[in-house]
Amino acid sequence: MGAKEEGPRVVDASFVAGAMDAKHLPAPALAEIAFAGRSNVGKSSLLNTLVQRKNLVRTSRTPGCTRQINVFEAKLIDDFLVHLVDLPGYGFAQRSKTEKKTWGPMIEGYLRTRINLRALVVLVDVRRGIEEEELGLLDFMSRPRPVEAPKPVETLVLVTKIDKVGASVKKSMVERIRKQTKLHVIGFSSETGEGRPLLWEAIRNAVL
Repeated sequence: MGAKEEGPRVVDASFVAGAMDAKHLPAPALAEIAFAGRSNVGKSSLLNTLVQRKNLVRTSRTPGCTRQINVFEAKLIDDFLVHLVDLPGYGFAQRSKTEKKTWGPMIEGYLRTRINLRALVVLVDVRRGIEEEELGLLDFMSRPRPVEAPKPVETLVLVTKIDKVGASVKKSMVERIRKQTKLHVIGFSSETGEGRPLLWEAIRNAVL
């Protein structure tokens, strides 16, 4: 990773808690930034790159391994503290119907009721673009939440695996998604670290 793409240094990162239901997570403490995306979009690798750790978040070659809401704490060198929330991947056909039925309410329940949620980062593979599941999630986030919170929840799109395509494809996909969603869109590579500084900047802006 080149120095240009490093961004802020993370001095501490740790697993906080995991639960199958938002009601069973610890009481809200720090601001939370949630990450959601279809299975195999690179969410675990993204989070490890974000916190500068190799194996804090378990990665697997088998899509759909995250089956619960997992909360991690990250502390930057300037003492900025935040909770990063790994939501289960969606859209993996080989999971059972029972599992699929529990995942929707699990993710939606967290997004609707967690009062310290500050932002949702929706991950999109650069080679697939925005699809029906992502559009549905973005539509869900555009609706009013039933809880009072200190700040509205921001939504941004992270285009992953941009190292897998050429510069022109990356640029056109980021611009296309920006026009489709009218949201803040960042290109990201867990291999090169590209986009990491911009993502941390967006996280800090959502929290402060």
